[in-house]
Amino acid sequence: MSRSIEIPFKIFPEGWFVTWSVTSQCYFNGSVEIKSGGTVLQKIEKTDHDVDLQYLGHGNAIISSQDMSVVVTVEEGDPSEPIIEQHHASMIFNKEGDTVGITMAIGVEDANDFDFNDFFISFAGWAKKG
Repeated sequence: MSRSIEIPFKIFPEGWFVTWSVTSQCYFNGSVEIKSGGTVLQKIEKTDHDVDLQYLGHGNAIISSQDMSVVVTVEEGDPSEPIIEQHHASMIFNKEGDTVGITMAIGVEDANDFDFNDFFISFAGWAKKG
């Protein structure tokens, strides 16, 4: 039985160039969907039981909506265990003090060891591309 969590955020303004990277140390199979405005920009899957740190994939887009979200689905495990997450963000400023970039990281926990490395998604967004 699968379990999912959707993590909404509005940190990157519409039209920004946003990149992401996904890693996992999760035993279970699962997936991570990156969305903007309800549209799936990319789905990245984990299809083995390897618990070593795995790089699962990356992507980028000029986002069409500030309404972004990440959907993490775990295909196995105890269905009564909730999927939880912790996230943080920081801003990058130019010399005039304007925000020119934003970074964000999301650590996801699928069981009860609370290491928040079962899925890890990092984002960087930029006001200008190039």
